[in-house]
Amino acid sequence: MKLKKQTYLEGALTLIIANLVVKVIGALFKIPLANILKEEGMALFSTAYNFYTVLFVIATAGLPVAVSKMVSESLARKNNKEVDRIFKAAVSLLSILGIIGALILFIGAKGFASVTGSSGSYLGIIAISPAIFFVSVLSAFRGYFQGMSNMVPTAFSEVIEALGKLLVGLFLAYILMPTGIVNAASGAVLGVTSGVFLAAVFMAGAYILNKRKTKSAFLSSDIAARSTKEIFISLLKIAVPITIGAAVSSVTNVIDMVMIRQRLQTIMVTPEMFKTLTEYYGLTPDVVTIGKNIVEKPSEILYGAYSGFAVPLFNLPPTIVTALSMSIVPAISSAFAIRNYTEAKKLTESTVRITTLFSLPCAVGLSVLSAPILLVIYNNVRSENMLFILAYAVIFVCLVSVTTATLQATGNVMTPVYNMLAGGVVKIITNYFMVGAHDLNIGGAPISTLLCYMTIATLNLIAVRKVLSARFNVTDNILKPLISAAVMGIVAFFGYNLIANLVGAPQFNLGLTLCFIKDAAPITPVQGDLRAKTIIALGGSIILAVIVYVIMIFLLKAIKKDDIYMMPKGEKLAKLLTKCKLIN
Repeated sequence: MKLKKQTYLEGALTLIIANLVVKVIGALFKIPLANILKEEGMALFSTAYNFYTVLFVIATAGLPVAVSKMVSESLARKNNKEVDRIFKAAVSLLSILGIIGALILFIGAKGFASVTGSSGSYLGIIAISPAIFFVSVLSAFRGYFQGMSNMVPTAFSEVIEALGKLLVGLFLAYILMPTGIVNAASGAVLGVTSGVFLAAVFMAGAYILNKRKTKSAFLSSDIAARSTKEIFISLLKIAVPITIGAAVSSVTNVIDMVMIRQRLQTIMVTPEMFKTLTEYYGLTPDVVTIGKNIVEKPSEILYGAYSGFAVPLFNLPPTIVTALSMSIVPAISSAFAIRNYTEAKKLTESTVRITTLFSLPCAVGLSVLSAPILLVIYNNVRSENMLFILAYAVIFVCLVSVTTATLQATGNVMTPVYNMLAGGVVKIITNYFMVGAHDLNIGGAPISTLLCYMTIATLNLIAVRKVLSARFNVTDNILKPLISAAVMGIVAFFGYNLIANLVGAPQFNLGLTLCFIKDAAPITPVQGDLRAKTIIALGGSIILAVIVYVIMIFLLKAIKKDDIYMMPKGEKLAKLLTKCKLIN
């Protein structure tokens, strides 16, 4: 048992390191790409990628998990022949799904582009269509190796995939930019296809090498294996519920994307909007006419500012926070399995509290510092209003993630799916009215996202409370973290402006407009020295904010001893904090 635990921990550590590397490579891809493609190009890239994501989820969300589960079970029974048969069945099934998905994207590219009101995304959808086939085959290999508790090939393939996307995508976007924004965006999308292809080739090679090493074990097995038909049925039984749950979110994102573009093009251009689109967003007067509706190019610019600049920053905190919160979900599952409901309840309450404590400061910080963050990372602050609102959805995304995992751990697999559907309905309805409202326009998109995840999180929390009889104390779970984050936000805002004044960086006003007071040309970029001074002011304000937040959560006793116990070296840390009278 000890060896098995060590192997598991080594595999988990391997994947964690790989994921961190992939995140860094992803940032190195997205940030320069946004600077190359600008808003219009990022809108084209996002359009093609969102269509790819839906078919990617349908083809790969559940089956790799099913393959991994069935392979590990067959290995436990020492049924080596069945392991081989499971893998071959999975490759066949996923290859068929991959070919179908690739053909759907390739043949339907013009139709998909037309539906979104984004004719320029046609080439990008074609460029990414082969990736569906490659990623389907790749996921079969990943499921196989994970089932064998060998995470190394999966980790390497993830890094190779990210590197391929980075190197090929950025190179093609850069060299194709002089030929037009459509070609450049399509080149960036082709980088995604290249990365997946290279990863699939690597995994095929790893499988061949592994098969040679284990060939004698497979030949020596004399235990009867299930038929291919039985294996297909078992794979689908496991995969279908997981796929449905994962697909809801991706399909909602595509509907969201289509609706935003269509609703933007129903808005009539007023003199005020004409000024905003021409002076602030840099559009030429020939594509914006007062008294007529917004046409395709301005809608691409507005959507690109949201999807290409605000959304990637919004997605960063949940990745970190969810990893921290989700680390104790297996403990909830184990406690529930042995009917230790008291322990499961305690763990769940602590998980929600920890998630809130981590997500609130991320949301507040990202909101009040949205302008300097965008300036430092992209040298482009045109999506500051969107990020200011969207940042608060971070809290609910993190809660959705951890409560969904908790419900799944307790066997309530379909409950989060129904809640996601409810959130999707809220998103569609609010998008229709808000994005189509003249004064809100693209500002309605982050508001609808916030309301969507707020709905899902609320429904999930109600379900968790019902299943585990968990009690989420308002003072501990909301008021104390909220007060701490509010004080931190005030310090971050005034701290930034104070340091900015000292070093000569841009200052800004807080509000839904977040306008720069000086050095505030409507269209960035700013000069390199000004950007460097902004980095200094932003870094200083973040350090101040972190210190203040830590002080506040201990001052208000917002963190409990049970929360500390679940952290690495928790017992020692709890003793130290108790000795210092920082926790009870």
